[in-house]
Amino acid sequence: MNQLEMEHEMRCMSFNIKNGYDNEGVDGWPSRATMVAGMIRFHRPDVAGLQEVLYNQLEDLERLLPEYGFIGVGRDDGEKAGEFMNILYRKQRLELLGSGTFWLSEQPDKPGAMGWDAACARTVTWAKLKDKRDGAEFLHVNTHFDHMGVVAVEQSAHLLVERVTQLAGSSPVMITGDFNCTSDSVPYRILCQRGEQRIPLNDASAVADYHHFGLSFTFHDFDRKEMASQMFPEQYHHDHAPGLEFDSPIDFIFVNDLVKVQSFGILADHQGGKFPSDHLPILADVAWKLER
Repeated sequence: MNQLEMEHEMRCMSFNIKNGYDNEGVDGWPSRATMVAGMIRFHRPDVAGLQEVLYNQLEDLERLLPEYGFIGVGRDDGEKAGEFMNILYRKQRLELLGSGTFWLSEQPDKPGAMGWDAACARTVTWAKLKDKRDGAEFLHVNTHFDHMGVVAVEQSAHLLVERVTQLAGSSPVMITGDFNCTSDSVPYRILCQRGEQRIPLNDASAVADYHHFGLSFTFHDFDRKEMASQMFPEQYHHDHAPGLEFDSPIDFIFVNDLVKVQSFGILADHQGGKFPSDHLPILADVAWKLER
């Protein structure tokens, strides 16, 4: 690296916090809110993409995490209804330059639009941010693909790449999300394929210098017995419920070629066996070169 180049470092998190429709029991939102906020505050991401955030959860997190700015709208009406795909950014360090939302559908700019065979409306939140310390600008994109529609997930991957290519320009890019697909799936291959007219994307877990810390999956559905068997295999064994995959993540962080991934991990923090969500958050330390 020559004397006119500096390396800009950033910590990025993706976290499906589980929607707050269920307010009762140990896994209800009132029991999890401080754990979710505590997880974010302890690991100190500079930017984070959250999925499944309802408006009342957003209000709680804004109160519990005043050091962060929150970007995003409800997916059902473009305002407060339905789940938000919020982007959080550390206000002391970062300045918001611009932001927006589009819908994963044939009408991406129509609030509430449902696409293809999706079970519900799905959105993408994006933000252009600048580091106040060195002027570094970058694009952060956050999404949640559909959990039912096979066509919808594949078409969402195509649309996401198309829009990010338009938005990114020459900027470093980080994409966070619950993609409801695994690394051997068609949508994943669409996201990572190369082409002249599209932005090149890399799975942060696959290209990290420190390849992978933590467990091998991100969705556990509050199956505590399975989590115990995964974390302590010599002491516990559990036959998990059909349909749950404990060998591959469905949550990912993707970066473009400008971004170097220093480390990547899947975080299994818990409090006495209670988990903050039915997904495990993922974390990546990234860097890119700045010319001066």
